[in-house]
Amino acid sequence: MSLITLEYVDALDANNEKKVLEFSTNLLKEPINKGSLFVIKVDGESMEPVIKDRTLVVADLSQRGVVDADIYLVYYENRMWIKKAKQESDGMTFVSINKEYGHLVYKEADVRVVAKAVLSFNSF
Repeated sequence: MSLITLEYVDALDANNEKKVLEFSTNLLKEPINKGSLFVIKVDGESMEPVIKDRTLVVADLSQRGVVDADIYLVYYENRMWIKKAKQESDGMTFVSINKEYGHLVYKEADVRVVAKAVLSFNSF
C-alpha cells in the first residue's frame, strides 16, 4: 500500500503549527500529480452536507480544467472559495451545495481556478 504524506498549517488554529495528513493512494479515484497536492481546511458551511465545516480537503494544483459537477478551489475577491462547478446555458459557474448559501454563485470568467478537490476528510 502506497501512502501520501502532506504537511499543512491549519490557518484556523491560532498556534499555526504544522500538521501532517497521511492517506493511502487507494483512496484516490482518479490520477493525480503527487507533487501538486496540498491540504486546506474548510471554514464554512456552504458546501454541506458534502463537505462539512472544518473538513480537510486534498486538492491538486495541476488540475484546473473545469468539469461539470466537480469541486474546485477558486479565488474570488481576495478570498479562496470551495465550490461545485455547474454548467449553465451561458457558461460554467461555481455554486454552493448548501441551499442556505445559494447566493454564492461565481461565473468562471470572474474567478481564478486554483485546484481541483480530489479527496476530503472530516477533521479530527
